[in-house]
Amino acid sequence: MTGRPQAARSRTGCITCKIRRVKCDEQRPECNRCVSTGRTCDGYQDGSQSQSQAQKPCSLRIIQHIPPGRKIQPAVQLNVEEHRSLEFFHRYTLPGLGSEVGSYLLQATTSEPVIRSVAMAVGSVHRSFAFSSEEATTFTLLHYNKAIRQLVTSPQSKSTVLLACILFFCCECLQGRYKTAIQHALSGLRILQQQQLLPPSSLERAPAALSSLFHAVQSQVLEIEGMEGLDTDSQPKLSPPALNANPLQTGIPLDVRDHQRIFRQLYYRFVQIDALIEAFESTPNDHSPARIAHEQQLLAEWFRVRADLKTWMHDFDRQTMHRWQTDPGKESPHAHSVAILKAWKLLFNMYFRMRWPPSELAWDQFTPDFQSIVSLISVVTGDVTALAVPTAPTTTRQDRKPPPRRSAPPPLLPTPPPPAPAQPTFTLSLGFLTPLYICATRCRDSTIRHHALRLLETCRRREGVWDSDLAARVARRVVAIEEQAAGVEPGIAAYHPADISLEARVRSSSPQFAEGRKATLRYVGGSSGPEVGLMEETIVW
Repeated sequence: MTGRPQAARSRTGCITCKIRRVKCDEQRPECNRCVSTGRTCDGYQDGSQSQSQAQKPCSLRIIQHIPPGRKIQPAVQLNVEEHRSLEFFHRYTLPGLGSEVGSYLLQATTSEPVIRSVAMAVGSVHRSFAFSSEEATTFTLLHYNKAIRQLVTSPQSKSTVLLACILFFCCECLQGRYKTAIQHALSGLRILQQQQLLPPSSLERAPAALSSLFHAVQSQVLEIEGMEGLDTDSQPKLSPPALNANPLQTGIPLDVRDHQRIFRQLYYRFVQIDALIEAFESTPNDHSPARIAHEQQLLAEWFRVRADLKTWMHDFDRQTMHRWQTDPGKESPHAHSVAILKAWKLLFNMYFRMRWPPSELAWDQFTPDFQSIVSLISVVTGDVTALAVPTAPTTTRQDRKPPPRRSAPPPLLPTPPPPAPAQPTFTLSLGFLTPLYICATRCRDSTIRHHALRLLETCRRREGVWDSDLAARVARRVVAIEEQAAGVEPGIAAYHPADISLEARVRSSSPQFAEGRKATLRYVGGSSGPEVGLMEETIVW
């Protein structure tokens, strides 16, 4: 006997809460307790029902407690192909979505028919992607369309719709249809925008882990396509400072997952404010008080984001030094995650040491940092040939004249191809394709940038909208344009940053996804003479 008074059990709660033996909040038509945990609320049984109705047999819902690492067995009959696809989804797809979102989806595949249907479609197409086959196209389409019909014909909770949106997004990304994938992500972002009007304590708001996943997708779209890739309702809005408080808690030790989570929050704010400032600068300046006030708000948030990122970088360095040491090849369960975070930290260290927006010549002072990023990422990919990249002294003065052309430039040393991974990787977790792409396009040391290109072409990764194959095609085209404009033999001659003039450099590139597997690359620069206008090229993969 504990002496603690026992809470009175509600006798008017919903059927689901009664079965689970938990207190129901008795909201109608669906209780918030069920909706907030991703369950289907089975409604209420009125006390006025007749005895004969009460004695009618009812379906039994089995609520399971699932220990960590265990799969939920769906309470429906599955054929062999359905079971295989759902099994692949549980074992290989869910880990790439993060542990918190994975737990929601794991439960939902049992309790929500629409999530089970789209999960089987994702598992099927992910399996085909992993083994480079097209064997399950009909099966994928069948369950994909079934999930769409279930969403249209049956009312679903907001949490269920959001989970379905993220799975539809994954399904399209795995097939390389990024335009359609973004449309699914925008549907979820619109729901999240509506939920921002609810009180923070509302049970109808999406879980923080799910919101973070959509914010990561929004950041990717802004990275690749800018504001043009989002509709008006899904474009970022300037949040009050109170909502953008620094998530770091001073004095509390953080593990690798904490640092990943905090960095993703800060990176989302960074990409968001960068896009807002770019959009602001593209509008006519009318010198109105409202515009001046808005500009001050944008700049204030910009400096807050910078300060918070610098705080994170300092804390990450301090804890890395004491807990994980500095050896990127150290064997540990989190060695790859630490290497990826270090690559991102190096990238932001460059950003904060340049004037903004940066000149293309400003990147030249960071050749050693580019080398370090490529070396760190090579640890993750297993390409040990990129660990020690030789570099030559570079110039940091933007007014230095380029040296005379070499009549017979030395060839690049041949490097053995890296070992290919066992299977391609799909993930929505924090990845490395963005830093690697920037190394390939912004580093003008030929040895380093060609190592980065080789890693992009061989790592076989899809990180949401970021696809290593597409990124490699765009980066290789940018490199070829610059090499041709600078008069060096593409892919053969060794060169240093001072060999690539400002006119030869591609100073802006903005891919735009089209329907299917096609993108339009728009860029300025890449000329051996006077600057030409905006250029466009189509890339198909």
